[in-house]
This record gives sequence, C-alpha cells and structure tokens, in this order.
Amino acid sequence: MKKQDEIPVCKEGDFIMDQLVELTSKGCGCLLVIDEEYHLRGTFTDGDLRRTLKASGEAIFKLTVGEMCNRKPRSIGPEAMAVEAMQKMESPPSPVQFLPVIDHQNILIGIVTLHGLVSAGI
Repeated sequence: MKKQDEIPVCKEGDFIMDQLVELTSKGCGCLLVIDEEYHLRGTFTDGDLRRTLKASGEAIFKLTVGEMCNRKPRSIGPEAMAVEAMQKMESPPSPVQFLPVIDHQNILIGIVTLHGLVSAGI
C-alpha cells in the first residue's frame, strides 16, 4: 500500500489541467479526490481524463476534478488482505487498477494498486 506523499491526491475544486502532474507522477493512473479533512470524495483516472478531453475539447481547461470524478469509487479498509483487494479489483461490472484505502470514517489512508499487488506476488 502506498501512503502519504506517494498518494495522488487533489481537491474537488482543483482544475483538471492543473492536476496533470499529480495524475501522472505517482504511478497510480488516478487522482484521489479529498476534502480538507482527507475524506475520500471520489476518483479521477487517466481514462476519465481521455474521455473528458474527447467530450469537452478546449472546455477541459475550465473543468474541475470534482465536476468529472467518479463519486462512488470502489474502496477497501486497512484491515483487508491482499487477496480481498485483488478480488475487489477484478469484480464486475469492470476491473479497476487501484483501490483507495479508507478507514471507517471515510478518511483516506492509502492506495493499493494492481501493479503493487502483482509485484508483491499476489
């Protein structure tokens, strides 16, 4: 699990184009959208970026992450085992590449990535 400075985070009001470095620099393929208290509010993936760019064109410069993020992302608790994380990533309706790790108060603790699990031999 990646923690603290390794987590790609942003706020709902951040402009998408201002968050491109954060989106790409942490190697997760996503942004975890949080509020001031670190509650998870949504996710925004590199796929979301491509779809938004295709649909919006130049208007993307005026869009915030909060306007385009997934408000109901899959997540997992800190006590979950790696096998459970892998199963949750692969479950329908479509597979995902990451899971935000949140506590019982929806506070972001970290992120588990498919690459990280595979690298660990799961």
